[in-house]
Amino acid sequence: MPRDGTENLIPVTERTKKEAREISRKGGIASGKARREKANLKKKVNEILSMDVFSPQFKEMLEEKGLSVTNQTAIATVLLQKALKGDMRAIELLVKMNGNEGTKDSLDKKEQKERIEALKLGNEKLRKQIGTSEVDVKDDGFIKSLEGVVEETWLD
Repeated sequence: MPRDGTENLIPVTERTKKEAREISRKGGIASGKARREKANLKKKVNEILSMDVFSPQFKEMLEEKGLSVTNQTAIATVLLQKALKGDMRAIELLVKMNGNEGTKDSLDKKEQKERIEALKLGNEKLRKQIGTSEVDVKDDGFIKSLEGVVEETWLD
């Protein structure tokens, strides 16, 4: 018997409709709370990033370069310095922050989805034709012309 506490669990499918509804309701409330907390955290991080730099050295350096004196600019500057020294993680992060990550991949995926959709539509059309005996297949005599050649080849 497993001792991880799962032996007493009852699947939702084996509970009454009322119990299942109450469990789902509690899950929905918890999910909404977590989503709101995540959104609030994101707002707070953005506020902090847009604030002026605390370090006087950074502030002076950014002003000399003519850059905005925000924490976001300071972080980007440090990240760039690390990337220039060959830090691959910093390079990846810069590419991601710049929005250049995966552009080709997303376009390829979009094209692939469109091709799949077109194939599905074509298959659906063929199924409908087969179901109504309206398949338009032309016999060009290819199979008949192979009959003699195939027999000769197999007999050799």
